[in-house]
Amino acid sequence: MTRDDQTIAFYDKEAPAYAKHYTDVAESERFKKFSGRIRKGGDVLDLGCGAGNAARAFHAMGFKVTAFDGSEGMLTQIRKITEITTICSDFDGLDMVEAFDGIWANFCLQHVPRAELPAVLDRIAKALRTDGWLLIGIHSGTETRRDNLGRLYCHHTEADLTEALKKRGLRVHSVAFSDSTGYDGTPFSGMTMVAQKLG
Repeated sequence: MTRDDQTIAFYDKEAPAYAKHYTDVAESERFKKFSGRIRKGGDVLDLGCGAGNAARAFHAMGFKVTAFDGSEGMLTQIRKITEITTICSDFDGLDMVEAFDGIWANFCLQHVPRAELPAVLDRIAKALRTDGWLLIGIHSGTETRRDNLGRLYCHHTEADLTEALKKRGLRVHSVAFSDSTGYDGTPFSGMTMVAQKLG
């Protein structure tokens, strides 16, 4: 099972409050640049969508959107938009094949237990169409820890993640780092990696 129950329990409990944070995703340069790479009207997966702020933004831009998350509480925040397909599952439920032109995996994969990440990346690669685009936002580093809210965090390095994507037929186009502060108030270094699936 590619999920951490303690992490999911936090998001189920805190979903209404959490939904009020990070609402400006559509205004960020990283979102604008990534959405501009995806073919117009294409299929987009908001993986680990949380309260669905990115999913809403993709939908408003005319994409066909699937919002995928392990927290039922989080998905209730977006289900009022009936045109957005919602899936509540751990990552084992990501079983689509060549279904998406873009996958937005923004700060969700750090919650995957480290030993299970390769299998999750396999599923992501299979779900992406040839020439499709993937964005991964993740905590940078080598640490494995729980924050003071009980959430699991597995940090990853640029070199390791680049190599892992290469093995799965994805070529990294850009990597960017930014310092930020988590929901629990802890500072961290965030890494955004954008890759394309090769033919």
